[in-house]
Amino acid sequence: MQNITLRMDAELLKTLRYRAVDEGKSLSAWVTDTLRTLVETSMSADKVKEEALAYLEQGFHLGGEPFSREDIYER
Repeated sequence: MQNITLRMDAELLKTLRYRAVDEGKSLSAWVTDTLRTLVETSMSADKVKEEALAYLEQGFHLGGEPFSREDIYER
């Protein structure tokens, strides 16, 4: 693993430390786990979106026969 340096205000840092302690983790472990979850969730959402768009491009058969232009514009 590599180290990084983050800058944040004192209140945010305090809140994050409390959250980490509540989960029984170090701040570093908590931040790492939280970021990993965020990335995995985002990647999962992207995959679902791609699959849904592919499904829409494929189209849907709703049954019946297609309308002719005359049927659609019948007066």
